[in-house]
Amino acid sequence: MPALSYSPVTQVAEKTKASASSWLLWSKLVLNVPLTSDYTLSDCKSAKLADIVFIVDESGSITTPNFQLIRSFLHKIVDGLDVNPKRVRVGIITYNDRPTGQVYLNTFNDKSETLQFIKILPYRGGGTNTGAALRFARERVFIKEKGSRKSQGVQQVAVVITDGKSQDAVSQEAADLRRAGVTVYAVGIKDANKTELEQMASYPSKKHVFIVDSFAKLKTLEQSLLSTRLRRVFIGIFDHSSKSALVRSHTDVGREGLALSLRCIQTDEADIFFLIDHSGSIYPKDFSDMKKFIIEFLDTFRIGPQHVRVGVAKYADSPNLEFDLTTYSDAKSLEKAVENIRQIGGGTQTGAALSFMGPNFERAMGSRGHKVPEYLVVITDGKSSDEVKAPAEKLRAQGVIIYAIGVKNADETELVEIAGNPKKTFFVNDFDALKPIKDDITYIHLYQGGNGQCLETLMLSLCVKTHSELESQFCSLVRNCWLTEINYQPPADIFMVCS
Repeated sequence: MPALSYSPVTQVAEKTKASASSWLLWSKLVLNVPLTSDYTLSDCKSAKLADIVFIVDESGSITTPNFQLIRSFLHKIVDGLDVNPKRVRVGIITYNDRPTGQVYLNTFNDKSETLQFIKILPYRGGGTNTGAALRFARERVFIKEKGSRKSQGVQQVAVVITDGKSQDAVSQEAADLRRAGVTVYAVGIKDANKTELEQMASYPSKKHVFIVDSFAKLKTLEQSLLSTRLRRVFIGIFDHSSKSALVRSHTDVGREGLALSLRCIQTDEADIFFLIDHSGSIYPKDFSDMKKFIIEFLDTFRIGPQHVRVGVAKYADSPNLEFDLTTYSDAKSLEKAVENIRQIGGGTQTGAALSFMGPNFERAMGSRGHKVPEYLVVITDGKSSDEVKAPAEKLRAQGVIIYAIGVKNADETELVEIAGNPKKTFFVNDFDALKPIKDDITYIHLYQGGNGQCLETLMLSLCVKTHSELESQFCSLVRNCWLTEINYQPPADIFMVCS
């Protein structure tokens, strides 16, 4: 795919326009475009790629008149999307006591057919088994045979629309759906249970949960949903020549396509320890999610003895060092070591574990011979049975920056005591939601004095991914975002990208 002719960004690529086979990075530093002969440069510039499945409650509490309002809502949403087999594919599941696949991702070839069907979408009444509908979506709809393009790297999105509390369990089914790579939005109407909506939705829930107090107000959500990921451009533009700020990571996904991810090259030095709870309250699948989180985190940084070093400790009744910062010097060895970490179970003595980390950071500084930024990422699922405030304060006084991640039953007040700052705490309803936290922590790390080149790249991405209509208003949106949302004055010539 040929490069597009934008000029480079200050400090990230060469400053002269003549040297540019340039790049522009938006959304989440991720390019998810299938590389097949069917896709052209024009597609790369304008394609909005997604497989979107609407999971619609048709239980008896909704009633026929209100279901007509749901039909109208769906019609407006779908009409606002670029629906066709090469861009956005749409599926629809309705459910009461059991789910029914009404439209699969490969049922219709154009938008008009989908819109016509929505007008006559069946309504049956009955119970509300949302968990069964989520499982049906994962097992029967988001699959290749029904038109899913997940294997090509296309974003998978589910939008759940419900008016009440489910009669079956939703938390685990929603987690399994998210683990399968599906971003979940939850739309609650009238008597919908907010806690349950948050359990279903992707992280952060405040960006993926929408609630209205009547069916008539569904129309107020149309623009909100269309301005979210449902309408965002799931592509980026990348530099084919300069690797001063970006590297392309290739992940082979078979014959149908190649998913390309872009990430900043980190030239900083840093020492990072992960301290993970492996107590008995954590299910094996959840412990696996923790390990995946660490492995994905590794790809964010340049791993090496003179760059970023990573160690892992785990704790339950007592702490245990899995490996220190000098054990492994490359990402591949670290990944294998993380995969081999085993859960033993026990209680939750977070305070003792924090005390245990002090000497480990002291030894790390001694092995460097000079001071570098030190980070501790704590992940726990419950309240500690010992005191955490004093040992955490001692670590921070030592110069260690602590991030505290709480899952499920973690105590949010305790997380603040550990991190010392609410901005360095994160709380998620399930372990599968750990993945997006990586981007938040990476941003904070860069903002606090990390690599300047990557900081500008990331800030550019942050601005753009929070707005729609990118192609026509890119420069003004980014400039405004920098000044008003991030309070940062960019170099004047950074907007050479506009010429």
